[in-house]
Amino acid sequence: MKNILQRILPKKNHFIGIDIGTSTIKVAEVKVVSDIPEVVDLRCYPAPPGVWTDQFDEEALVAALKEIANPQLKEVITCIGGEKLISRIILLPKMSDKELETAAKFELEKFVPIPVDQLIVRHIRLDEGLAAQDQKEGESVLLLAVPSATVYQYHSIFSRAGLTLTAIDLKAFAIWRLFGKTAAGIVAIVEIGAKTSQLVVVKDDMIRFVRLLPVGGDVLTMRLMETYGVEFPDAQQMKQEAAVTAEEEHELDQEFGSGQIKEILREGLHEVSREISRSLDFYSNLENLSVEKVIISGGTCKLKGLADYLRDALVLPVEEGIPGLDLPQGMDFDPQYSVAIGLALREALT
Repeated sequence: MKNILQRILPKKNHFIGIDIGTSTIKVAEVKVVSDIPEVVDLRCYPAPPGVWTDQFDEEALVAALKEIANPQLKEVITCIGGEKLISRIILLPKMSDKELETAAKFELEKFVPIPVDQLIVRHIRLDEGLAAQDQKEGESVLLLAVPSATVYQYHSIFSRAGLTLTAIDLKAFAIWRLFGKTAAGIVAIVEIGAKTSQLVVVKDDMIRFVRLLPVGGDVLTMRLMETYGVEFPDAQQMKQEAAVTAEEEHELDQEFGSGQIKEILREGLHEVSREISRSLDFYSNLENLSVEKVIISGGTCKLKGLADYLRDALVLPVEEGIPGLDLPQGMDFDPQYSVAIGLALREALT
């Protein structure tokens, strides 16, 4: 029946991804023209304070979604925030889908404090498609779980905004879709958000490892606030206007306190690079392989000199991710939209 309907109904070619971050809501619209996806619009809107925490104002988020939505397109794709999602990669004996479903719930009970019957559980076989020489005796399985109440909350909020969620995706899959599907070798993709960062390791275009890092660009902003006694917006502006390098600044660069600001940013970035390095080491021990390159994205990538700093700190090639998609005329790619674009591509690439 589904195949029959697909042949009768007109094929959709316009898709929207909405990434609700802790500071901003990002929207990306992608159209498929002659079987080629193109970005046709990018826009953002301030997120309500404390979004996705237990105390946030749901009605404020509903109003924000109404403000930023395209009234002509009601079906949208979003993603679960990292703090709400439970994920872990485990090695299991090879088994049938039905056996794996039971095993996944059993494994989750070992490290998740929430009863499994209150969770929506999914599993993904990461070894499918690997070459025979790369196959192990067991298989790597990505376990995913999210409280059922959270999923219902997402659907309710979008519905009250007049929108229909066609899918709730993962940030990890969104950035893999945008940067990892064409990556050669072993590449780590890091989307540096405000409060957290998402790391995905891809080997020959296949996801091999995912991890949520408990640090983001706000660690830099908070350090500036504490040092200079300024409010968050002023500290954000100071951060955006500064440049950072791994080397100490010369005496001439101390003018107007710029050297001190850069030193504060370097101290904050040490926390970020340390978390990335720990995750890369963990992956290396897990598969006895080493990441060959790091691709960075996310709003924090606007910090001048970030790639150079991480390149020195990680002792690896580091580059800013540039999607291979057409953008509207006169628009440059803004890395804060990476997840939103990757979400929109979920349907555009099928």
